Amino acid sequence: MPIFLHAGLLARMMIVAVSLVYPALAAFAQEPSAPIGTWDGSMQTAAGAANFGIDLKILGGRLEGTLLNDTDRQPFSSAAWDGKVLTLRLDYYDGTLTAHVVSPRRMEGEYSRQTSTGIVHIPLVLVPHREALAEKPWSGPSLSGEWTFHRPGQQGAERITLAEFYQQNVADPEGQVLATGIFEPVSGDTGLLHGNVFKADGSTRFHLSRFDGIHLLAFDGEFLPDGSLRGRIGSGTSGISPFTATRSSDVSSIDPNVQGGRLTRVTDPQEPFRFTGVDATGRTLDQNSREFKGKPIIVDIFGTWCPNCHDEAPVLEKLYKKYHPQGLEIVALAYEYTADQGRDQRLIEIYRAKYGLTFPLLLSGTTAEGQIAKTLPQLVDFGAYPTTIFLDRNGRVRAVHAGFSGPATGEKYEQVQQHFDELAREILGTSN
Repeated sequence: MPIFLHAGLLARMMIVAVSLVYPALAAFAQEPSAPIGTWDGSMQTAAGAANFGIDLKILGGRLEGTLLNDTDRQPFSSAAWDGKVLTLRLDYYDGTLTAHVVSPRRMEGEYSRQTSTGIVHIPLVLVPHREALAEKPWSGPSLSGEWTFHRPGQQGAERITLAEFYQQNVADPEGQVLATGIFEPVSGDTGLLHGNVFKADGSTRFHLSRFDGIHLLAFDGEFLPDGSLRGRIGSGTSGISPFTATRSSDVSSIDPNVQGGRLTRVTDPQEPFRFTGVDATGRTLDQNSREFKGKPIIVDIFGTWCPNCHDEAPVLEKLYKKYHPQGLEIVALAYEYTADQGRDQRLIEIYRAKYGLTFPLLLSGTTAEGQIAKTLPQLVDFGAYPTTIFLDRNGRVRAVHAGFSGPATGEKYEQVQQHFDELAREILGTSN
Protein backbone atom coordinates (compact mmCIF):
# COMPACT_ATOMS: atom_id res chain seq x y z
CA MET A 1 0.00 0.00 0.00
CA PRO A 2 1.58 3.33 -1.04
CA ILE A 3 2.43 5.83 1.72
CA PHE A 4 1.92 9.51 0.92
CA LEU A 5 3.61 12.17 3.04
CA HIS A 6 2.42 15.71 3.56
CA ALA A 7 4.78 18.11 1.76
CA GLY A 8 5.66 19.96 4.97
CA LEU A 9 6.45 16.74 6.82
CA LEU A 10 8.59 15.54 3.93
CA ALA A 11 10.55 18.81 3.96
CA ARG A 12 11.21 18.50 7.67
CA MET A 13 12.38 14.92 7.25
CA MET A 14 14.78 16.02 4.53
CA ILE A 15 16.24 18.70 6.81
CA VAL A 16 16.83 16.14 9.54
CA ALA A 17 18.47 13.74 7.08
CA VAL A 18 20.78 16.44 5.72
CA SER A 19 21.73 17.58 9.21
CA LEU A 20 22.90 14.08 10.12
CA VAL A 21 25.47 14.16 7.31
CA TYR A 22 26.32 17.87 7.26
CA PRO A 23 25.31 19.45 10.60
CA ALA A 24 26.10 22.96 9.34
CA LEU A 25 23.71 22.60 6.39
CA ALA A 26 20.52 22.20 8.39
CA ALA A 27 20.56 25.86 9.35
CA PHE A 28 20.49 26.97 5.71
CA ALA A 29 17.25 25.11 5.16
CA GLN A 30 15.73 27.19 7.95
CA GLU A 31 17.16 30.65 7.32
CA PRO A 32 17.62 32.96 9.07
CA SER A 33 18.85 30.47 11.71
CA ALA A 34 22.59 30.56 12.25
CA PRO A 35 24.75 27.99 10.37
CA ILE A 36 25.59 25.99 13.48
CA GLY A 37 27.99 23.08 13.22
CA THR A 38 31.61 22.62 12.18
CA TRP A 39 33.01 24.17 9.01
CA ASP A 40 36.27 23.58 7.18
CA GLY A 41 37.95 26.80 6.10
CA SER A 42 40.81 27.58 3.77
CA MET A 43 42.88 30.57 2.68
CA GLN A 44 45.53 30.55 -0.02
CA THR A 45 49.25 31.08 0.51
CA ALA A 46 52.07 30.87 -2.03
CA ALA A 47 52.67 27.29 -0.82
CA GLY A 48 49.04 26.16 -1.04
CA ALA A 49 46.03 26.27 1.23
CA ALA A 50 46.15 27.17 4.91
CA ASN A 51 43.36 25.11 6.43
CA PHE A 52 41.44 25.66 9.66
CA GLY A 53 38.09 24.90 11.23
CA ILE A 54 35.24 26.95 12.66
CA ASP A 55 32.84 25.53 15.21
CA LEU A 56 29.54 27.41 15.66
CA LYS A 57 27.15 26.72 18.54
CA ILE A 58 24.19 28.34 20.25
CA LEU A 59 24.98 28.64 23.96
CA GLY A 60 22.70 30.50 26.35
CA GLY A 61 20.71 31.80 23.42
CA ARG A 62 23.81 33.34 21.80
CA LEU A 63 25.88 32.34 18.79
CA GLU A 64 29.43 31.48 19.78
CA GLY A 65 32.33 30.58 17.51
CA THR A 66 35.65 28.81 17.98
CA LEU A 67 38.64 28.82 15.62
CA LEU A 68 40.10 25.32 15.27
CA ASN A 69 43.58 24.11 14.37
CA ASP A 70 43.30 20.40 15.11
CA THR A 71 43.16 20.24 18.95
CA ASP A 72 44.01 23.94 19.33
CA ARG A 73 40.74 25.78 20.12
CA GLN A 74 40.66 29.59 20.08
CA PRO A 75 37.35 31.32 20.96
CA PHE A 76 36.20 34.21 18.80
CA SER A 77 35.45 37.37 20.80
CA SER A 78 31.98 37.56 19.25
CA ALA A 79 29.84 35.86 16.61
CA ALA A 80 26.86 37.21 14.66
CA TRP A 81 24.57 35.93 11.88
CA ASP A 82 22.06 38.20 10.11
CA GLY A 83 20.50 35.51 7.94
CA LYS A 84 23.02 35.85 5.11
CA VAL A 85 26.37 37.00 6.52
CA LEU A 86 28.44 35.43 9.29
CA THR A 87 30.66 37.85 11.25
CA LEU A 88 33.29 36.59 13.68
CA ARG A 89 35.59 38.90 15.65
CA LEU A 90 39.04 38.40 17.16
CA ASP A 91 39.10 41.63 19.17
CA TYR A 92 42.53 40.95 20.68
CA TYR A 93 44.05 40.89 17.15
CA ASP A 94 41.67 43.55 15.78
CA GLY A 95 40.60 41.00 13.18
CA THR A 96 37.24 40.27 11.55
CA LEU A 97 36.15 37.18 9.61
CA THR A 98 33.07 37.59 7.42
CA ALA A 99 31.44 35.01 5.16
CA HIS A 100 28.26 35.03 3.06
CA VAL A 101 26.23 32.15 1.68
CA VAL A 102 26.83 31.26 -1.97
CA SER A 103 25.17 27.82 -1.84
CA PRO A 104 23.85 25.43 0.81
CA ARG A 105 27.30 23.83 0.94
CA ARG A 106 29.58 26.84 0.64
CA MET A 107 30.28 30.24 2.16
CA GLU A 108 32.82 32.74 0.87
CA GLY A 109 34.27 35.84 2.46
CA GLU A 110 37.45 37.32 3.88
CA TYR A 111 39.53 37.82 6.98
CA SER A 112 40.70 41.39 7.56
CA ARG A 113 42.97 42.90 10.18
CA GLN A 114 45.23 45.86 10.78
CA THR A 115 48.94 45.36 10.10
CA SER A 116 51.92 47.67 10.20
CA THR A 117 51.41 48.42 6.49
CA GLY A 118 47.63 48.86 6.54
CA ILE A 119 44.54 46.68 6.61
CA VAL A 120 44.90 43.33 4.84
CA HIS A 121 41.96 41.46 3.26
CA ILE A 122 42.46 37.72 2.77
CA PRO A 123 39.82 35.74 0.80
CA LEU A 124 38.50 32.57 2.39
CA VAL A 125 36.11 29.68 1.75
CA LEU A 126 34.02 27.69 4.26
CA VAL A 127 32.43 24.31 3.55
CA PRO A 128 30.64 21.92 5.95
CA HIS A 129 33.00 19.60 7.80
CA ARG A 130 32.80 15.92 6.98
CA GLU A 131 34.75 13.46 9.07
CA ALA A 132 36.96 10.99 7.18
CA LEU A 133 37.70 7.99 9.37
CA ALA A 134 41.09 6.31 9.06
CA GLU A 135 40.66 2.71 8.02
CA LYS A 136 43.82 1.18 6.51
CA PRO A 137 47.47 0.85 7.63
CA TRP A 138 50.01 3.34 6.31
CA SER A 139 53.07 1.83 4.65
CA GLY A 140 54.96 4.98 3.70
CA PRO A 141 57.53 7.18 5.50
CA SER A 142 56.66 9.17 8.62
CA LEU A 143 57.10 12.79 9.65
CA SER A 144 57.08 11.78 13.33
CA GLY A 145 60.12 12.98 15.21
CA GLU A 146 62.42 15.96 15.49
CA TRP A 147 63.82 17.80 12.47
CA THR A 148 66.28 20.56 11.65
CA PHE A 149 65.09 22.85 8.85
CA HIS A 150 67.48 24.82 6.68
CA ARG A 151 66.23 27.91 4.85
CA PRO A 152 67.97 30.80 3.09
CA GLY A 153 68.35 33.93 5.20
CA GLN A 154 69.41 37.47 4.50
CA GLN A 155 72.59 38.13 2.52
CA GLY A 156 73.14 34.44 1.83
CA ALA A 157 73.12 33.38 5.48
CA GLU A 158 71.39 30.14 6.40
CA ARG A 159 68.43 30.11 8.81
CA ILE A 160 68.13 27.00 10.96
CA THR A 161 64.80 26.18 12.58
CA LEU A 162 63.88 23.26 14.80
CA ALA A 163 60.62 21.39 14.34
CA GLU A 164 58.82 18.40 15.78
CA PHE A 165 56.01 16.38 14.17
CA TYR A 166 53.63 13.57 15.00
CA GLN A 167 52.02 11.34 12.36
CA GLN A 168 49.32 8.69 12.72
CA ASN A 169 49.86 5.24 11.25
CA VAL A 170 46.50 4.66 9.53
CA ALA A 171 45.13 6.34 6.42
CA ASP A 172 41.63 7.50 5.46
CA PRO A 173 39.80 6.16 2.37
CA GLU A 174 41.65 8.68 0.20
CA GLY A 175 45.03 7.46 1.43
CA GLN A 176 45.77 10.48 3.63
CA VAL A 177 47.38 10.20 7.06
CA LEU A 178 46.83 12.87 9.70
CA ALA A 179 49.91 14.76 10.93
CA THR A 180 50.56 17.65 13.32
CA GLY A 181 53.64 19.61 14.30
CA ILE A 182 55.26 22.84 15.40
CA PHE A 183 58.14 24.98 14.14
CA GLU A 184 60.33 26.44 16.87
CA PRO A 185 62.40 29.41 15.69
CA VAL A 186 64.25 31.30 18.43
CA SER A 187 61.59 34.02 18.32
CA GLY A 188 58.90 31.58 19.49
CA ASP A 189 56.91 28.62 18.23
CA THR A 190 54.31 28.79 15.46
CA GLY A 191 51.59 27.03 17.40
CA LEU A 192 50.12 23.73 16.23
CA LEU A 193 50.15 23.01 12.48
CA HIS A 194 48.00 20.22 11.10
CA GLY A 195 47.47 18.41 7.81
CA ASN A 196 48.23 15.20 5.96
CA VAL A 197 50.89 12.93 4.54
CA PHE A 198 49.90 11.25 1.26
CA LYS A 199 51.25 9.62 -1.90
CA ALA A 200 51.06 11.47 -5.22
CA ASP A 201 52.89 11.35 -8.55
CA GLY A 202 55.21 8.56 -7.44
CA SER A 203 56.40 10.26 -4.26
CA THR A 204 55.26 10.74 -0.67
CA ARG A 205 54.19 14.29 0.08
CA PHE A 206 52.94 16.29 3.04
CA HIS A 207 50.96 19.48 3.57
CA LEU A 208 50.44 21.08 6.99
CA SER A 209 49.13 24.54 7.76
CA ARG A 210 47.78 26.95 10.38
CA PHE A 211 45.60 30.05 10.59
CA ASP A 212 45.14 31.61 14.02
CA GLY A 213 44.29 35.23 13.31
CA ILE A 214 47.95 36.25 12.94
CA HIS A 215 49.85 33.28 11.53
CA LEU A 216 48.87 32.21 8.02
CA LEU A 217 51.22 29.34 7.26
CA ALA A 218 51.41 26.46 4.80
CA PHE A 219 54.18 23.86 4.89
CA ASP A 220 54.32 21.81 1.69
CA GLY A 221 56.88 19.32 0.52
CA GLU A 222 58.04 15.76 -0.15
CA PHE A 223 60.19 12.98 1.27
CA LEU A 224 63.44 12.42 -0.62
CA PRO A 225 64.94 8.92 -1.16
CA ASP A 226 67.54 9.49 1.60
CA GLY A 227 64.80 10.24 4.16
CA SER A 228 65.30 14.00 4.19
CA LEU A 229 62.64 16.56 3.30
CA ARG A 230 62.38 19.22 0.64
CA GLY A 231 59.70 21.80 0.05
CA ARG A 232 58.52 25.33 0.67
CA ILE A 233 56.89 27.32 3.44
CA GLY A 234 54.24 29.90 2.61
CA SER A 235 53.74 32.78 5.04
CA GLY A 236 50.90 35.23 4.58
CA THR A 237 49.41 35.47 1.11
CA SER A 238 52.67 35.97 -0.81
CA GLY A 239 55.72 35.11 1.31
CA ILE A 240 57.49 31.90 0.37
CA SER A 241 60.73 30.22 1.39
CA PRO A 242 62.29 26.95 0.17
CA PHE A 243 63.61 24.49 2.75
CA THR A 244 65.44 21.23 3.25
CA ALA A 245 65.24 19.26 6.48
CA THR A 246 67.06 16.36 8.11
CA ARG A 247 66.24 14.38 11.19
CA SER A 248 67.76 15.73 14.41
CA SER A 249 69.47 13.53 16.94
CA ASP A 250 70.15 16.27 19.46
CA VAL A 251 67.13 18.61 19.33
CA SER A 252 65.84 17.43 22.70
CA SER A 253 69.17 18.32 24.30
CA ILE A 254 68.99 21.95 23.17
CA ASP A 255 67.78 24.08 26.08
CA PRO A 256 65.24 26.60 24.75
CA ASN A 257 66.33 29.00 27.49
CA VAL A 258 69.87 28.99 26.13
CA GLN A 259 68.51 29.56 22.62
CA GLY A 260 66.42 32.48 23.85
CA GLY A 261 69.46 34.04 25.47
CA ARG A 262 71.51 34.07 22.27
CA LEU A 263 69.59 36.50 20.17
CA THR A 264 69.52 39.84 22.01
CA ARG A 265 71.92 41.50 24.45
CA VAL A 266 72.68 44.96 25.86
CA THR A 267 75.65 47.16 25.07
CA ASP A 268 76.80 47.34 28.71
CA PRO A 269 75.25 45.01 31.32
CA GLN A 270 76.64 47.22 34.10
CA GLU A 271 74.75 50.28 32.90
CA PRO A 272 71.21 50.72 34.34
CA PHE A 273 68.60 49.86 31.74
CA ARG A 274 66.35 52.71 30.57
CA PHE A 275 62.76 52.46 29.33
CA THR A 276 59.71 54.66 29.04
CA GLY A 277 56.04 54.41 28.10
CA VAL A 278 52.57 55.87 28.54
CA ASP A 279 49.91 54.18 30.65
CA ALA A 280 46.14 54.13 30.04
CA THR A 281 45.69 57.44 31.91
CA GLY A 282 48.23 59.23 29.71
CA ARG A 283 50.92 59.28 32.41
CA THR A 284 54.52 58.73 31.29
CA LEU A 285 56.50 56.25 33.37
CA ASP A 286 60.17 55.26 33.22
CA GLN A 287 62.77 53.33 35.21
CA ASN A 288 63.01 56.19 37.74
CA SER A 289 59.29 56.33 38.50
CA ARG A 290 58.45 55.48 42.11
CA GLU A 291 56.79 52.24 40.98
CA PHE A 292 60.12 50.88 39.72
CA LYS A 293 63.09 52.74 41.20
CA GLY A 294 65.30 50.54 43.36
CA LYS A 295 63.27 47.40 42.71
CA PRO A 296 63.98 44.19 40.77
CA ILE A 297 62.03 44.43 37.50
CA ILE A 298 61.03 42.15 34.65
CA VAL A 299 60.69 44.31 31.51
CA ASP A 300 58.64 42.62 28.81
CA ILE A 301 58.72 43.93 25.23
CA PHE A 302 55.52 42.80 23.53
CA GLY A 303 52.77 43.59 21.03
CA THR A 304 49.08 42.76 21.27
CA TRP A 305 49.35 41.40 17.70
CA CYS A 306 51.96 38.78 18.78
CA PRO A 307 50.70 35.20 19.47
CA ASN A 308 53.80 34.29 21.48
CA CYS A 309 53.22 37.35 23.67
CA HIS A 310 49.71 36.06 24.33
CA ASP A 311 51.26 32.74 25.39
CA GLU A 312 53.68 34.51 27.73
CA ALA A 313 51.22 36.93 29.37
CA PRO A 314 49.62 34.49 31.85
CA VAL A 315 53.08 33.18 32.81
CA LEU A 316 54.17 36.72 33.72
CA GLU A 317 50.98 37.31 35.69
CA LYS A 318 51.61 34.11 37.64
CA LEU A 319 55.14 35.31 38.48
CA TYR A 320 53.81 38.74 39.49
CA LYS A 321 51.27 37.29 41.90
CA LYS A 322 53.90 34.95 43.36
CA TYR A 323 56.75 37.42 43.82
CA HIS A 324 55.25 40.92 43.90
CA PRO A 325 54.72 40.63 47.68
CA GLN A 326 58.52 40.17 47.91
CA GLY A 327 59.16 43.31 45.86
CA LEU A 328 59.23 42.11 42.24
CA GLU A 329 57.85 44.51 39.63
CA ILE A 330 56.86 43.66 36.07
CA VAL A 331 56.30 46.24 33.35
CA ALA A 332 55.27 45.42 29.78
CA LEU A 333 56.21 47.77 26.94
CA ALA A 334 53.82 47.59 23.97
CA TYR A 335 54.93 48.20 20.39
CA GLU A 336 51.85 48.38 18.18
CA TYR A 337 51.14 48.57 14.44
CA THR A 338 49.88 52.14 14.26
CA ALA A 339 50.63 55.49 15.85
CA ASP A 340 46.95 55.87 16.75
CA GLN A 341 47.22 56.02 20.54
CA GLY A 342 43.48 55.64 21.06
CA ARG A 343 43.35 52.43 19.05
CA ASP A 344 46.57 51.10 20.56
CA GLN A 345 45.48 51.74 24.14
CA ARG A 346 42.13 50.07 23.42
CA LEU A 347 43.92 46.92 22.22
CA ILE A 348 46.23 46.99 25.24
CA GLU A 349 43.21 47.09 27.54
CA ILE A 350 41.61 44.16 25.66
CA TYR A 351 44.90 42.26 26.12
CA ARG A 352 44.97 43.16 29.83
CA ALA A 353 41.39 42.01 30.38
CA LYS A 354 41.87 38.77 28.40
CA TYR A 355 44.55 37.54 30.82
CA GLY A 356 43.59 39.47 33.97
CA LEU A 357 46.95 41.26 34.04
CA THR A 358 47.58 43.37 37.14
CA PHE A 359 51.07 44.72 36.35
CA PRO A 360 51.58 47.96 34.34
CA LEU A 361 51.25 47.88 30.53
CA LEU A 362 52.79 50.89 28.81
CA LEU A 363 52.55 52.04 25.19
CA SER A 364 56.15 52.59 24.13
CA GLY A 365 56.17 52.79 20.33
CA THR A 366 55.26 51.14 17.05
CA THR A 367 56.64 48.23 15.05
CA ALA A 368 58.05 50.65 12.44
CA GLU A 369 61.66 50.16 11.39
CA GLY A 370 64.06 51.77 13.87
CA GLN A 371 61.56 52.20 16.71
CA ILE A 372 63.26 49.76 19.09
CA ALA A 373 66.67 51.30 18.37
CA LYS A 374 65.23 54.74 19.06
CA THR A 375 63.31 53.95 22.24
CA LEU A 376 65.56 51.20 23.69
CA PRO A 377 69.01 52.07 22.31
CA GLN A 378 70.85 49.81 24.79
CA LEU A 379 69.56 46.67 23.05
CA VAL A 380 71.73 44.94 20.45
CA ASP A 381 70.35 42.52 17.83
CA PHE A 382 66.74 42.84 18.89
CA GLY A 383 64.65 40.53 16.75
CA ALA A 384 61.87 38.83 18.70
CA TYR A 385 58.55 39.63 20.29
CA PRO A 386 58.35 39.00 23.16
CA THR A 387 61.78 39.81 24.58
CA THR A 388 61.97 39.63 28.36
CA ILE A 389 64.65 41.49 30.34
CA PHE A 390 65.47 40.79 33.99
CA LEU A 391 66.85 43.74 35.98
CA ASP A 392 68.32 43.68 39.49
CA ARG A 393 67.59 46.32 42.14
CA ASN A 394 70.24 48.60 40.63
CA GLY A 395 68.62 48.45 37.20
CA ARG A 396 71.38 46.32 35.70
CA VAL A 397 70.52 43.62 33.17
CA ARG A 398 70.99 40.15 34.61
CA ALA A 399 69.42 38.23 31.71
CA VAL A 400 67.69 38.74 28.35
CA HIS A 401 65.34 36.09 26.98
CA ALA A 402 64.28 36.50 23.35
CA GLY A 403 61.11 34.77 22.18
CA PHE A 404 58.86 32.40 24.11
CA SER A 405 58.06 28.69 23.82
CA GLY A 406 54.28 28.39 24.23
CA PRO A 407 51.97 25.57 25.34
CA ALA A 408 52.23 23.76 21.99
CA THR A 409 55.89 22.96 22.73
CA GLY A 410 54.97 20.80 25.75
CA GLU A 411 58.08 20.12 27.83
CA LYS A 412 59.86 23.23 26.55
CA TYR A 413 56.94 25.36 27.76
CA GLU A 414 57.42 23.89 31.24
CA GLN A 415 61.17 24.51 31.03
CA VAL A 416 60.84 28.16 30.10
CA GLN A 417 58.41 28.75 32.98
CA GLN A 418 60.89 27.18 35.38
CA HIS A 419 63.68 29.30 33.90
CA PHE A 420 61.68 32.51 34.36
CA ASP A 421 60.95 31.53 37.96
CA GLU A 422 64.65 30.98 38.61
CA LEU A 423 65.54 34.36 37.07
CA ALA A 424 62.85 36.10 39.13
CA ARG A 425 64.32 34.64 42.31
CA GLU A 426 67.80 35.66 41.17
CA ILE A 427 66.96 39.32 40.72
CA LEU A 428 65.04 39.28 44.01
CA GLY A 429 68.15 37.90 45.70
CA THR A 430 66.37 34.89 47.15
CA SER A 431 66.73 31.15 46.60
CA ASN A 432 63.32 30.30 48.05
